[in-house]
Amino acid sequence: MKPKTVLLGFAVLALAGCGSNQPAYTAHYYETHKGALKRELARCKKADTLSGNAKKNCETAANVNAAEALFGGGTNNPNLLP
Repeated sequence: MKPKTVLLGFAVLALAGCGSNQPAYTAHYYETHKGALKRELARCKKADTLSGNAKKNCETAANVNAAEALFGGGTNNPNLLP
């Protein structure tokens, strides 16, 4: 094989791993990670189009944010209290 072909093959494989396969986060994650919630809301506001887990995360973050605005963001879970 030519070295150029091998190098191109490695480059393609390396870039294939750079896809935006974002994990899907739960409402509980956003409730306990306020910084992540704020970052996700800001990212969703800037995004033109969303699909897959990115869309699910935006919907979950928006729901958590709305619930916190409505209920004051408190928790009844004693494990989460300081």
